[in-house]
Amino acid sequence: MNRLLAMTMLSAAVLVASASLAVAQSDSIQVRTGPNGVNYLTDDGGMTLYYYTLDTNGQSACYGGCAKAWPSFNAGSVAVSDPLMASDFGTVTRTDGSTQTTYKGWPLYYWYQDKKPGDMAGEGVHKVWYVLTVPAYTVMIGTNKAVGNYLVDGSGNTLYWFTKDSASTSACSGDCLKAWPAFSADSFVVPSALNASDFGAINRPDGTQQATYKSYPLYYWVKDKMRGDVTGQNVGKVWFVIDPEKFPPKM
Repeated sequence: MNRLLAMTMLSAAVLVASASLAVAQSDSIQVRTGPNGVNYLTDDGGMTLYYYTLDTNGQSACYGGCAKAWPSFNAGSVAVSDPLMASDFGTVTRTDGSTQTTYKGWPLYYWYQDKKPGDMAGEGVHKVWYVLTVPAYTVMIGTNKAVGNYLVDGSGNTLYWFTKDSASTSACSGDCLKAWPAFSADSFVVPSALNASDFGAINRPDGTQQATYKSYPLYYWVKDKMRGDVTGQNVGKVWFVIDPEKFPPKM
């Protein structure tokens, strides 16, 4: 089979799968339990829903061939039951005028290679596609074409580290902390590409707690105005986003 024929057959398979998924969409979103005991989001037919790390700003970055392989999920009006909350779901408008359902601001997708309820073949694809769990992730992976993969909170806000910090110790206080607020979390729920055991917390001098990644304190940047902003990258040549596969860097 030549390459052109193989590509044609793959494109046809994607289109057929995409069409069948579009027909399967409904107004109900459910929570199912996977074989690893983790609860995850599905449509009412049990088909797995995913998030795309390039959607950190809350808008879909998946079009063209991407959208054929990862059809957008649109539930119209969302009906949910415990432990889900309807307020966590919303919609965004795609460039073609269609709408797409979001969960905590992240657009939702199917994966064309999932053939039946319970399939999660899209998990971890290209290190940018992941299922969505319940409880929701408290730390996630975002992607920016300029900086690559980096850590964000569950709402897509960028997390930073400070090169003047040492393991388990923050060197940022006073005006520094006003500009770079500490990130904290009650628990750490993370995608499969991350290890929850890599996250922890330190006690700050004022008695508050600050989350850490591989023992280094995590921060926000006050000049990041919207989810997905990475304006703190390389500020003063001491503040940086965190690529989980390259952290901590050799200094």
